[in-house]
Amino acid sequence: MTKRYHHILIPLDGSPLAELALADAFSVAELSHAEVTLLQVVPPIDHVIATEADHPIFVDQQWEAKKMMARDYLQGVCERAGCPDVAVHLVVEMGLAAETIIDYARHHPIDLIVMATHGRSGLQRWVYGSVADKVLRGANQPILLVRAYPQQEGTSG
Repeated sequence: MTKRYHHILIPLDGSPLAELALADAFSVAELSHAEVTLLQVVPPIDHVIATEADHPIFVDQQWEAKKMMARDYLQGVCERAGCPDVAVHLVVEMGLAAETIIDYARHHPIDLIVMATHGRSGLQRWVYGSVADKVLRGANQPILLVRAYPQQEGTSG
């Protein structure tokens, strides 16, 4: 029995470690002829930045600026990764990372989530939490977790 995926979600946080999931995700997408959505979640904006007393930058202006930066990042990822011959969608959402990924997958026709884990354990994981762990526990879709470690100097990968 062969499982065929139709739409794969790849959450990216802007780090090179997160991008290590791309190779596996695109391999699965090519085999299944699946569409891919690259998703970046922008943290909520909860304050107004005042550049000058007379000209504050309001939340909606900050959101538009962050959204544009995130879309540029996702476009750059696609260009660097040499996105294969599959349909690729670029999506930017605002919210808490894990909750937004889970919510996006629930409300769209996603049937596989592929994401990297940052390999944190112990105190680091307790302090920073684990987005991958929260998504694993909260999502209804199958999840492919790719263990991502920074490349060690002097090793080839």
